[in-house]
Amino acid sequence: MKNLKLSPLRFGGVSQATILSLFVSLSICFFLAGIAIKNKTSIERLRLEQLAMAQSNHLSAVITKQLYKAYALSALITQSAGQMEGFDRLAPFLLDDRVILNFLLAPGGIVTKVFPQVGNEDLIGFNFFTDAPDNKEALAAIDRGGLTLGGPFTSRQGGRALVGRMPIYLDAETGRPKLWGLVSVTLKLPEVLEAAGFDLLTEQGLSYQLWRTNPDTGERQAIADGPLQPPSASRYIEYNIQILNANWHLKIWPIRAWYNYPENIGLIAASVFMGFLILSVMQNNDHLKQMRDSLELLAQYDQLTGIYNRRHFTEISLINLERSRRLNKACYVIIFDLDRFKDINDTYGHAAGDAVLVHVASHIKALIRPYDVFGRYGGEEFIIAVFDIEANDIVNLVERLRHSLENEKIPYDNMALQVTASFGAAKIADFDLEKAMLCADKALYAAKRGGRNKVAMHPV
Repeated sequence: MKNLKLSPLRFGGVSQATILSLFVSLSICFFLAGIAIKNKTSIERLRLEQLAMAQSNHLSAVITKQLYKAYALSALITQSAGQMEGFDRLAPFLLDDRVILNFLLAPGGIVTKVFPQVGNEDLIGFNFFTDAPDNKEALAAIDRGGLTLGGPFTSRQGGRALVGRMPIYLDAETGRPKLWGLVSVTLKLPEVLEAAGFDLLTEQGLSYQLWRTNPDTGERQAIADGPLQPPSASRYIEYNIQILNANWHLKIWPIRAWYNYPENIGLIAASVFMGFLILSVMQNNDHLKQMRDSLELLAQYDQLTGIYNRRHFTEISLINLERSRRLNKACYVIIFDLDRFKDINDTYGHAAGDAVLVHVASHIKALIRPYDVFGRYGGEEFIIAVFDIEANDIVNLVERLRHSLENEKIPYDNMALQVTASFGAAKIADFDLEKAMLCADKALYAAKRGGRNKVAMHPV
């Protein structure tokens, strides 16, 4: 029998090896293309997270900038011992932005002064504590003892509005602060959103929902909606916005599906070029890592002062608190607020205010122990979690911080600025951090009412 020489298996004139190579090559190309599209989707998601964070910060800045004008009205009432004659002169200077609807003075909770008067006449005699549709939010301003954000609600002039309310306390004959009433700053909601740039989200092909939980009803309350295009379950980003006492939620998502983007179709078509795809994957992965690292920093640290932001402060404190709980060691929370910080901004400009915040953060960080947790609580407020310390030592520590800050000279533009701070401290009873923060916040406002540059300990 003759030996038969086997030739390679062929199909229609094409060798099996060629078909296998083509199949493997196409598989690799489409596999890499899939990775590239997935990475692109991940980068888009990170972009949405950064955009949600930036949009939330901008919205918070727009609202707080206008609501902080309540401090000017508060100073007017406090310095005039409850008299309101200067209101008509001060209010026109404060009404410098179209988002402001009106300013109100309400001694005893009843509105007696309003600016501008035209169009707001029916607000005279309005009782915040009995007539307001969001009565609980008006009372919350009293309970908090400081500036609070309420709304949105339908204003008497028509349209939706937000309101900042601030209780005013005056020294009574007994020497104890007595509630004078409320000052109020009302903002026009659509104009607030326009000033915060929400229309830019739509221009970028995004839709959004802004909502909160209504404190009166406990139900979800819509604040604003973008184009009514419902998001898929996996494509939206939701971000919590803390504005003073209010907790809002922002959800954003792209309106178009991924396959409706021409660049994605082009990416699929170009996937047959192996080299381009490999380079694209490597670049996308590197870009993804850089953005993730950047996002992690933004999510953990305050951009101005470099210390922990409020969210990451809470996360680190809870970890350390668990250790102290196992060792049964006492822990405390300290919240301090720079006194009359608005005067620095008004006198020297916001750049000076930022320089003061940065210097104070650096100065206090150098004074506390390395394992204590230090963060920015919001605005000109800071917070410290102190672990494994006795009651006498915490008092000495807070007094030392207050005294050191009082005597610190802050260099700025060939000047030496000085600030003082009011401190509130509370023991973390039952290792409940959130409750301790509320107690320290109440102690802080007690120190403020006591004359500022004071230390107040919340009773255990």
